[in-house]
Parts: sequence; structure tokens; C-alpha cells
Amino acid sequence: MDYIFDNLSIAKDRLVSNSIKSFEGMTAQRWIRVIVIVGGYMLVRPYLLKFAADRQKAQFEKEADELGLGEGRGPNANDLRGGKATKGTNDGAGKVLGEVKDEGKEDWGNSTKTRQRKNVEKKLMEAEELEEEREIRQFLRD
Repeated sequence: MDYIFDNLSIAKDRLVSNSIKSFEGMTAQRWIRVIVIVGGYMLVRPYLLKFAADRQKAQFEKEADELGLGEGRGPNANDLRGGKATKGTNDGAGKVLGEVKDEGKEDWGNSTKTRQRKNVEKKLMEAEELEEEREIRQFLRD
């Protein structure tokens, strides 16, 4: 145990004496160099952090897109039904597909069915238009 305390005492003495000698031996050129390095670091650091944050955000977005968790993932079942949005809540965690809360059940009348049917018809029309455009482009290329 005395060996450890002796080594710590020697290390402390060396640190103090070397630090004092370092500051006593500093010339004006070395002080300027230290000030420039520290000042440059303080000026560049925010830009480096912003660059790193942007790269990390881009990487997370790329991974989310690969997993299908991006913003363009399409509407969920409640959006198609005209129900309340569930973004930011964890109410639907662990539920089986098709199970919903009883909230908004009074909206399930003829108007909701009509709205749903119109949404489906609109999606089908958009898909048909895209298919027609693809066929036209195919003939125009040849």
C-alpha cells in the first residue's frame, strides 16, 4: 500500500514541477500560438458540431427510409377512416390490426362510408393515370 502512495506522491511532485517549468519557459511566440489554437477551436467548434449533427440526421433519415419509417410511409388505417390522428401517442401499441378505440365511433355513418369510398376511388384513379402515363412514355421512347 505504501508503494502506491509513494508513486502517487512522485507523480504529483513531477506534475507540479513540470507545470511550473512549462509556464516559466513560455515565450511570447508560444503564448500567441496557444491563444490562436484555443481561439480557432472556439470559432470552428460550432460549425463542426452542426456539420456532425446534419450528417447524423441524414444517416438516421436514410435508415428510417430503409426500414419504411419515413414520412412518406402513407396513411394509416385511422387516416383512411377519417378518424383522429395518432401521431405522437402510444395508444395503439400492441393492438391487432383492425382494433381501434371506441373514440369517434359515432362518426361511422353513411357519410364516413361515402368518404372512404371516395378516397379509395381517388386512389384507384391516380394509379390508373400513372399506369397510362407509363404506357404513353413507353411508346414515346420507341
